[in-house]
Amino acid sequence: MNGTFPKALLLLPVLLLTGCVSPPDGDEGQAAPSWDGTEDGPGRFDGVATDRGERGGPVGGDLEVGLVRTEATANDTIELLTGGRLSEPAGDNGAVAVDWTSRLSITFTSAERSGDDVVFDGTAAYLYDKGAYLVHSKDFTVLVPDEEEDQEGGGFTSYTAADGEVLAELTPEEPTADFSVAIAGVPEEDGAQVHEDGLTGRYIRYETPAELWGHTVEPPADSVPGRLCYAEGDDWHGVELFEQPSMPCG
Repeated sequence: MNGTFPKALLLLPVLLLTGCVSPPDGDEGQAAPSWDGTEDGPGRFDGVATDRGERGGPVGGDLEVGLVRTEATANDTIELLTGGRLSEPAGDNGAVAVDWTSRLSITFTSAERSGDDVVFDGTAAYLYDKGAYLVHSKDFTVLVPDEEEDQEGGGFTSYTAADGEVLAELTPEEPTADFSVAIAGVPEEDGAQVHEDGLTGRYIRYETPAELWGHTVEPPADSVPGRLCYAEGDDWHGVELFEQPSMPCG
């Protein structure tokens, strides 16, 4: 990965500020994120991540941040991206250009059951040349669909790590590290719920820190679903992403 995303257009002034990312050269299938932070379900930003005590995130580094996106960029990878502060709208349609740059990449390699836990192995990479970034066990949530989708919680039950610990400390000198996080109490997959592609509708989500380099994360302007579909196994699944990165799979 080159750590830099193409420019996006943000339409102003509208209440739901949404990016419209131009696809890389030769890739015409990439659609724009549409999640606005208001609906229930695995994409909402409901404050859960801020209520877990110690968390990971950036340490030091002087970075001007105007917007944040955390989303799936491959079927095994979540990236956290920042955009600079917005300028005045330009042109008749009120659009401004934003340069998106990846700051953190998390790539998973497996999701294996160990008793009542599911253990996720992966590699984290820090893509900024100042400060440091901590990856913490409480940064991750597994979302399992409820049988009754109209239940409180948007149709998902969430599970987190039992133990709070720093999994990786990333720096410009040592920007990558392997990690392993055990998410506790995840019920076993029900074979009757397995889709034709082998997935079960479950997600692993990286919870975006509530504050990044002095920027308070506030959907809908900041789009932070930050989730991937997973299936238990010693290798990551090969199901491709949907074109809509805010909804990476079924």
